[in-house]
Amino acid sequence: MEDSEGLELYKERGDKLVNVLISTINRSGKLDRKILADMEESYGKVSDDRERYRCLVKGYRALRLALIESGSSPEAQMVKGKESNAKMGYYWHFGPRPLALWSWLTGPNGLKHFGLLWFSLVFFIFPLLYGLGDFVTSSGPISRPWDYVYFSICTATTLVYGDIVPNGLGKLIAVVEGLFSYFGLGFLFWTLMERFNEEI
Repeated sequence: MEDSEGLELYKERGDKLVNVLISTINRSGKLDRKILADMEESYGKVSDDRERYRCLVKGYRALRLALIESGSSPEAQMVKGKESNAKMGYYWHFGPRPLALWSWLTGPNGLKHFGLLWFSLVFFIFPLLYGLGDFVTSSGPISRPWDYVYFSICTATTLVYGDIVPNGLGKLIAVVEGLFSYFGLGFLFWTLMERFNEEI
């Protein structure tokens, strides 16, 4: 019974602080960091992890929308980062896990995260897969590892010259890498447009 009362008490206090923050934003166009810290502390004391994450996501979303309406883009981006981290924590603990990855990629540092993921896959993971099974053939000798990296870059960027070609299981790996590149570039442009629209 104590836990239930505590949960409701901290939720209620956090919700009140969200409303205070929104009214402050509507009046001044600014986010009061002290009240924000108090709100986070109140929700942080909610004993149920699932409910805590939900409260944080809901609170951050309301604040972010209020900041966007008031024209305070830098502070809205900061709150969006907190919202993204709360979403990622929720999906990581309570599933589905792919949505945790999606939150990681679409957060304020999403472009950096996407760049890191793309670089790792194209320059390390896919070349390693091609090399492990010797899944590519060439008219000349293949000097490891650079030829595998070169083939991986050509596949990811769709610059197929024909000097190195996949064989066997390598064909499937090349198709997967090509699809990843198509969807990845689409996602990159979508993220850039979202960022641009938020700044207007």
